[in-house]
Amino acid sequence: MNVDFADEEMIVYRESLIEKKKEQPFWKKKCLSVNETAAYTGIGRGKIRELMKRKDCNFMTTDGYQVYVIIDKFVEFLNSRNEI
Repeated sequence: MNVDFADEEMIVYRESLIEKKKEQPFWKKKCLSVNETAAYTGIGRGKIRELMKRKDCNFMTTDGYQVYVIIDKFVEFLNSRNEI
């Protein structure tokens, strides 16, 4: 396969984005994966997924492949509830 300079630049750029994403601690991110949200809040992954299926869920976003929790909105959602 013949790779030109532009393709190599894109590969390097993509790898740098992935590394940058890994370096940032999850408590500083605005959007968390379900696993990160479970670790951050102490709520189980199953319960988080269950809450995401609710019609009034406004704390979920996706990148087309993976589902993420918008942590500020999720904490606000939790604070407005007496129980989950």
